[in-house]
Amino acid sequence: FTSTRDKGMDLQWSHYAVLMLSILYSLYNRTLLSIAFVLLVVLSILREWTKRRWCLSPARLDGKLAIVAEGSIGHGRETAVGLAARGARVILACKDREEGEAACRYVEQKTGSSLVEFSELDLSKFASVRKFARHIAEKETKLDILVFTGGMEMTDKTFTEDGQELVFQVNHLAPFLLTNLLLGLLKASDASRVVYTTSEVYSWLRSETNFNDVNWSETPYDKKIAFAQSKLANILFTKELAARTAETSVRTFCVDPVSGAFNWMTYFDNKVAKTIVSFAKHLFLKSEEEEAQSIIYCCVEETIKDQSGRFYMNCEERALEDFALDKALSENLWNVSEDIVGDITGLGEASIETVKIVELVETSDGIMVKAKNDAGSSSDSEDEKNDHNISLTKENIETTMRNRMTYEEGNSESTVGSNLQTTTVTRRVVKTIISSSQVSTAENNLTITEI
Repeated sequence: FTSTRDKGMDLQWSHYAVLMLSILYSLYNRTLLSIAFVLLVVLSILREWTKRRWCLSPARLDGKLAIVAEGSIGHGRETAVGLAARGARVILACKDREEGEAACRYVEQKTGSSLVEFSELDLSKFASVRKFARHIAEKETKLDILVFTGGMEMTDKTFTEDGQELVFQVNHLAPFLLTNLLLGLLKASDASRVVYTTSEVYSWLRSETNFNDVNWSETPYDKKIAFAQSKLANILFTKELAARTAETSVRTFCVDPVSGAFNWMTYFDNKVAKTIVSFAKHLFLKSEEEEAQSIIYCCVEETIKDQSGRFYMNCEERALEDFALDKALSENLWNVSEDIVGDITGLGEASIETVKIVELVETSDGIMVKAKNDAGSSSDSEDEKNDHNISLTKENIETTMRNRMTYEEGNSESTVGSNLQTTTVTRRVVKTIISSSQVSTAENNLTITEI
């Protein structure tokens, strides 16, 4: 058989040739051995078919930051391997420290990368999501890749400490909240990507979709429908976020990593069926490394950079059911989600007061930024014309630049020197360089834009 892994292609002509020859042989010979041979060939072809394509993109991620949520096991961990192998700095975000640190060691051993770290994140707790987002926002200046690889499978009706149905919170509400909280960092990247894992089982839904009763308080709980609805929510959120970030550098994708003709095999509830599936998955279903390929593909593939909001499986775009394209449904889901999780303002983006640079003065210690409130306001009150004089020392500027923060001037990067008058200084730069004890006005609510 021709290797589909090496060529990144679907079944080759040789698969069909061998199948036809084996069938003809069995018809001629009519022995149990020949029949068994045909079955073996069929199983081999089915196995190749369900695996399908691999991500063959040569793209490098050196200098990029990737967060893999729930990336301590399974295809999440293998996704981290794929990103780290391409040079990315990877943060494995999961709730179990021991498991997360073990995953970091696994990724380091497989890739030789030392740029892998653990950070605590429990998607079943909104407080944990907000704490994680604050931690990232405080120490990072941009985020290039955000991947949600985990999630809850079907389970009995359970509520979180936030009062939400567990499957819907972990699979949709928490990713919805975290993405919005980190949206500022994603926009700060020249080209960022957000990838959500979903499942073809969303197609189980038709009239059962009801995002106005996500806690099943008025509807008898059906765990299959609850799970499928959470997967549909991933798709709808992907498309709605793509629409809302269309004019930014953010691109969003959703992926079915399991996929293939036997996707449904993972959702049996009967114990006997589970035992059979456990055996069959070794014949038909993908390995964890194979499952990660479509996720990695959506993180790195250059040819899909203008396809934001699309659904992928086996490293290729797939069509969605009509109801998954319903704009009104996706907008309603966004509103419902926002009502449940509360404030989704990106960290550091709340109550932003805009001021314009009056003068940038080079001093012996660095730069003095002299600025006033934005003149766009029609009011002449003194409160709106306060001075904002901020000192940036050369030491802090150089430290920040070493941490990959750049000042933009036209189409090039500036350095501390003669070109200071055309430098754009943003609130995030000021916040990163100067501690709150030095400039209190810059810590939470100040942005400075070029005059």
